[in-house]
Amino acid sequence: MQRRWGFRVLGSLQVVDDGRVVELRSAKQRVLLAALLMKANAPVSTYELMEHLWGEEPSGAARATLQTYVMRLRQSLDDLADRKLVRTWPTGYSIHVDDDQLDLLTFQRLRAEARRAPDLETEARLLGEAAALWRGPALDQVSSLRMEQTDVQRLNEQRWEVLERRNDAELQLGRHDQVVDELRSLVAEHPLRERFWYQLMLALHRTGQQAQALDVYRRASEVLADELGIDPNAELRALHMEVLAGSSAPVAVQAGPSWLPPAVGDFSGRADEVARLTAGLRSGGTWTITGPGGVGKTSLAVHCAHAVRDAFPDGQLYLNLRGGEQKPVEPAAALDRLLRGLGVSGGAIPSTVDDRVDLYRDLLSDRRVLVVLDNAVNEAQVRPLLPGTTAGAALVTSRAALAGLEAAHVVPLDVLPPSDALALLRAAVGEARCAAEPAAAQEIVTYCGNLPLALRVAAARLVARPHWQLAKLAARLSDERRRFDELSLGDLDVRASLAMSYDGLDESHRIAFRLLSLVDTPDFPAWVASPLLGLDPDDAEDHVEALVDARLVDYAGRDALGQVRYRLHDLLRAFGREAATEDPAVALRPLFEQWLDLAMRADAELPHQGVRLDPVALEPFDLGDAAEWFDAEWQNVHAVINQAAALGLGDLAAELAIRSMAFCDLRARFDDWEQINCQGLSCAPADRRPMLFQQRGILRARMHDYAAASENFQAAQEGFAAAGDVWGEAYAWYGMGWMHEWSGRSAEARSAHREAMTRFAASANRHGEIEVLCSLGAIERRAGGLSAASEYLQRARLIAREMGDEQSELMATLELGRLHQFTGELELSVSLLRSSLAAAQELGDPDLAANVRLFLADTLVRSGSAAAAEEQLEQAWEFFEAHDDRQGRIWVWRLRSGMAHSADEALRLASLALESARGMGSPPEFGRSLRVFGNALERAGRAREAREQWRLAEETLTAAGFQAEVEELRMATS
Repeated sequence: MQRRWGFRVLGSLQVVDDGRVVELRSAKQRVLLAALLMKANAPVSTYELMEHLWGEEPSGAARATLQTYVMRLRQSLDDLADRKLVRTWPTGYSIHVDDDQLDLLTFQRLRAEARRAPDLETEARLLGEAAALWRGPALDQVSSLRMEQTDVQRLNEQRWEVLERRNDAELQLGRHDQVVDELRSLVAEHPLRERFWYQLMLALHRTGQQAQALDVYRRASEVLADELGIDPNAELRALHMEVLAGSSAPVAVQAGPSWLPPAVGDFSGRADEVARLTAGLRSGGTWTITGPGGVGKTSLAVHCAHAVRDAFPDGQLYLNLRGGEQKPVEPAAALDRLLRGLGVSGGAIPSTVDDRVDLYRDLLSDRRVLVVLDNAVNEAQVRPLLPGTTAGAALVTSRAALAGLEAAHVVPLDVLPPSDALALLRAAVGEARCAAEPAAAQEIVTYCGNLPLALRVAAARLVARPHWQLAKLAARLSDERRRFDELSLGDLDVRASLAMSYDGLDESHRIAFRLLSLVDTPDFPAWVASPLLGLDPDDAEDHVEALVDARLVDYAGRDALGQVRYRLHDLLRAFGREAATEDPAVALRPLFEQWLDLAMRADAELPHQGVRLDPVALEPFDLGDAAEWFDAEWQNVHAVINQAAALGLGDLAAELAIRSMAFCDLRARFDDWEQINCQGLSCAPADRRPMLFQQRGILRARMHDYAAASENFQAAQEGFAAAGDVWGEAYAWYGMGWMHEWSGRSAEARSAHREAMTRFAASANRHGEIEVLCSLGAIERRAGGLSAASEYLQRARLIAREMGDEQSELMATLELGRLHQFTGELELSVSLLRSSLAAAQELGDPDLAANVRLFLADTLVRSGSAAAAEEQLEQAWEFFEAHDDRQGRIWVWRLRSGMAHSADEALRLASLALESARGMGSPPEFGRSLRVFGNALERAGRAREAREQWRLAEETLTAAGFQAEVEELRMATS
């Protein structure tokens, strides 16, 4: 039965097994586990994990080392076999736990339930349970600078927010004496959190301890003055006056203007932002909420303003500055409205803006007033309207960043997380209705792009049409051409909201936005705008940044190459396409050609096996490491191939697919390779189809489908021959020879390789000659011609060194290592194979590295180093499992069968290898598995059955031409 682990991050990192804390001694393993637990049940990218482990500049070997750490973590958690706990994803790894297995998930659940609590008693209980989960600072003793600056700070802030809310609830319930002791500890531990001072002072005051309450105020004043140079906030000062007056009644709420719009009844989500804003507003100062149109800035501002009304008894002013409209409110008009709200008669309002500002701030100097300024256009509009005093607070919303607003605390707002977006829809439409059609509800959220305004419109349409099924609206939203028509109801109009930002641009920026919206890539670097607009890169970047300022394009972070990347929200992309008048095929061709040029230059620097493109004159690749560039741009390159094909630009799509093959091979992206190769073949010009067939053959060979690979190589050979392409035809013959080798047809393999060698020589392709020599060396090794094999391989290695061809030298060195294993020179074999492994890792080729580990493990077993062999097998198995590599798994099972500690285990592993090899279509693999199965039977005391398996193995390997292995079998079983 699988073990059920528990994990604790609210304090020191702990792993719990059946109530017992299990120590993880490795510091890096603790960092890895903590990073996965911070995003439990969701993939964490390889890049993010490497940054947690090694900072912003991990070494070139970091990816391979990360794989090792993951394997060891699985080993520590007894998860190597099942992999149900730590899972591998194309982009990284994840850990999967239930709520009750991770204290963080329990904490988050309790926080959420407390917000929805039906009464104060329940809220206090839930918050108390959440606070009790903490054992100290979050992730204590986990050494990761990135985690300390992000996750740890965020979690600790949530802890104090929960304690503040719990204390407020307890105080409202009259339990003043029960919280005094803990509050004394809290103010000692966090002397700059004024809310804790206020709560302690209030608890002492309500229990009749007036002198102690006054002493608390004195100490709070001293700390704030010494540490921050400020006076206590208005809340503390008011309570101080109450204590001095000797009153035990609640602080009096004076009558004042209350202009806040009605509270949002179905407000949901934004828990972190709400906590930060409500705590911040109570402390005073200026707070700004910034973000694109429709993201919910006003709803959040109004919700938070209502939540802190009690802290501003002198009034709450609200003003819509109309920043998204043609005529925003001028500061003079805004001040006139605010002054009237503060009781100034029209005749007493000064005529100049400066005089109005002076009067406005004088009136607010001793008042605890909250000023909410909604839809601000820029800093100049806002500055005159700020209170300018610590007694009150200001909350500003704007699409602009307002980065120049002095001393303002900025809360950036993006679209809702998926879970919060779904919660908003449920709250508005009804739990029962969404529960009846969960898939349709999720589709509506997706089509709305998690944008609150769009979700509210969609919900309003459903509320207005109770007879509609959710699936009906989802189907109507699925049509991008009419999506904005569906997202309009009354004065709620998503198109109009987005148009405000678009209409405020000049024409060149509107063109830039429309063209960027036509591109299907998930994100993009700034240079993309250069070929689209015909501008130099600096001007193109300025255009993109202008769109960021207008909240039409989002900043998406930096990639591994250090490039800033941008993205468009799905609804903004749809809006841009609706506004576009440009022909996509014409407009995007220059961009696609630029991407192809970069891909061709990057591809020229990558290792190739099985086919190299006829060299063409190219500018050097100047964007860093070619493989890392492909890593950063891969999602975009893949999207461009698909979009180019859809737009009828088949020549570009096919060529980009061809130039991406080496990267897919290097990174073992076999699913992506399959997709782009099919796409390329569907639209390629006739003269490029043979190359795509050749690459498809290599893909099929990597997947060990030798029959299909042979068919593809045959199609490529015929196409190259018809076109008179000797270079390409040589590779096709080499591919066919390669498949004959693996299918156990040695004579046919030699013949095909001779055909390839003739053509490689005729086309002056020495790289191809090396590949054939390596294959001939492998054939002779298997056939027992060890001297001939050595001659072929030494020749291949010499040519590779003369040419400076590191990849070809690697292949020759690898085959020499395997040869020396057969000749019994195990120490030399291990040395050569370790050298090959290092080279494969340096090239960033995980597929090749995993296979070299197999050969190295085999040699280590033969030399008596079982522990070292197992270490290699563990890392190889990681790759084979992640990529569903059947042949790799068969090799591991066979080797582990020979290393097994018991006869039963040896027989189990040998059986797995034999059954998997039986239907593989590779006689050599089947023959080797028969031999190992016979070995396991002999060990189990079933000698007669063992001899029968050895006999079948000998027949199979003899027919395949693997005479050296036949002789080895005979010697071992005689």
